[in-house]
Amino acid sequence: MGWFGGSPSRVSAVSEVPEKKEETFLEDLPPKFEDNETKRPDEATYLAAINKISLSDFTIDNYVTMPCFREAMLTGFSAMGVLGVVTLLIHKSPGRSVNIGIGGFFLGSVIGFEQCRSIRRRSFQNVEKAKQANQARMQSKIDDRQENDDALEKFNETQRK
Repeated sequence: MGWFGGSPSRVSAVSEVPEKKEETFLEDLPPKFEDNETKRPDEATYLAAINKISLSDFTIDNYVTMPCFREAMLTGFSAMGVLGVVTLLIHKSPGRSVNIGIGGFFLGSVIGFEQCRSIRRRSFQNVEKAKQANQARMQSKIDDRQENDDALEKFNETQRK
C-alpha cells in the first residue's frame, strides 16, 4: 500500500513459457499533446493561467506524487520541531516558539525540496553521462570488430591466392 492509502499492487499471472512481446518504441506511440495549438506563447497571460487553476489541483494525491515532496515535508517538520522546542526552552514564550517553529517549517521545507531537486538533477546528469560513455564504448567495440573483420578478410584473400 502506498502513502496515504491506495490500492495494493496487482500481481500478474506467471506462465512457464515467457511470452514474446513486441517492442514498442517512443516514436511508435501517438503523441500525448497536440502540436497544432492556435495560441502562441506570447499570447498567454497571467489571467489565463489563474483561470486554469482548480480546487482539484490541491489534493493530497497530487502532492504525494510530486518528486521530493516527502523529503521536503520531513525536513520541514524536523526543523519546526527543533526550532520550536529550542526557542521554547530558551525564551519560555509559547507564542514566540510557535512563530519560530512555523518559520522553521517553511524554511526547512524549501531547503529540503531544493536539496532533493539538486540531487535528482545531478543523478539524471550522471545517468546521461553513463549512457554516453556506454554508447562510446559500444561504438569502439563495433569499430574494433569491423577492423578485425577487415583483417580477417585480407588474411583469407591472401590464403586463397
